[in-house]
Amino acid sequence: MADHSARGHATWSASASHRNFACPGALALTMDLPEEESEPAAWGTAAHTVAEKVLHGDRPSDKHVGSVIKTKSHEIEVTEEMIDVVDNYVGYVVELIDSEPDAVLHVEQNFRLDSLKPPFDAGGTADAVVYFPSQKRLEVVDLKTGRGVVVAATGNPQLRTYALGAMLANKGLDVEKITVTIVQPRASHPDGRTRSETFHIADLVEWTADLLAAMKLSKEAAQDFDMGGMSQAQWSAAYLRPGDHCADTFCKARATCPALRQKVEDQVGIWFEDNQPRLANVPDSESPDERALRLDSLDLIEDWVKAVRAREHALAEGGNPATNYVLVPKQGREKWKDDADAKVLAAAKTAGLSPNQYLNPGKLRTPKQIRKELGPKADLVAGLSTTPDAGTNLVRADKTNREAVPSKVDRFFEAPID
Repeated sequence: MADHSARGHATWSASASHRNFACPGALALTMDLPEEESEPAAWGTAAHTVAEKVLHGDRPSDKHVGSVIKTKSHEIEVTEEMIDVVDNYVGYVVELIDSEPDAVLHVEQNFRLDSLKPPFDAGGTADAVVYFPSQKRLEVVDLKTGRGVVVAATGNPQLRTYALGAMLANKGLDVEKITVTIVQPRASHPDGRTRSETFHIADLVEWTADLLAAMKLSKEAAQDFDMGGMSQAQWSAAYLRPGDHCADTFCKARATCPALRQKVEDQVGIWFEDNQPRLANVPDSESPDERALRLDSLDLIEDWVKAVRAREHALAEGGNPATNYVLVPKQGREKWKDDADAKVLAAAKTAGLSPNQYLNPGKLRTPKQIRKELGPKADLVAGLSTTPDAGTNLVRADKTNREAVPSKVDRFFEAPID
């Protein structure tokens, strides 16, 4: 069974098809950027790992609850919520293969597009591929584990790339129709949490010409980017198309994309003068349509802001903070030490507190709450709580009273104390 976390990605991966179709220059901007695995992405990887095991017969699915799956950057514990997601997906796939005696299932099928002679290394892995000989139909099922980005099945370039890849990986199949299905249990959609599109094989052949044309344009953008024959403004205008896909496809260049930055500044009517933000005049009599357009742009703007903050924090942790910015300790939430419960209970009883003063239903109240109840006798619980390290925040040096802390790089290379 393949290790999901260890999989590399083709230069043009199926999962990036939507982004690359929408923005020809995205591939050039992201090609050399490091892969960063967020915790939600790691959660999705873990869910796919469990789903593959279950489809291969490692059942019942709930036997995996409590196990830990290591991904590229995280260790994810399998929870009941994850199993609910897996069961939705596995249930759909099992229903498919049970619906026809001669149905053939391929789980986590890898494919390449080399036979099409694409300008990039291109390919991907389809979660589940089911062939129905008597129907002359192929179905590709894709598990989506996210909550925030709701993905449509109709006209989806990623799913069509999977369909194309499945046809190339299973040559010789008699196929007239193809169905692509998304199972996304944690996000609602007007078409349902499980939604599909069916099209004729001829439609896929016609779409393949669009795919190769999109690849060709991205290749042109990459060549112009590398050769440097165009100014940044010219190149951006020619090849970058910022929009909702920047966030929806988790583009790695969101924080540095010049076209996205310009679009955000244009959307909010802002420009910079003497390093100070200036807001364009906005009349109070805006029409509801104008206000709606502004509201529609908020997701784009907020995602860009988050991406910029995340990138700057990572640069600071790497020892390269922006001018006048420092890392300061993030305030973690104080909690009782693991072995302190009995001592805290004894202290509260010694002080004569009633149970409702030191207990929440079923557990101790927080250190701060109990110290408040103990008042002058708070020394009875001294040393029984701890405030864990919660990481760092990046703030302007002249806008904080907290003491700056070294970056991860500086801490790692800090000389040992004799």
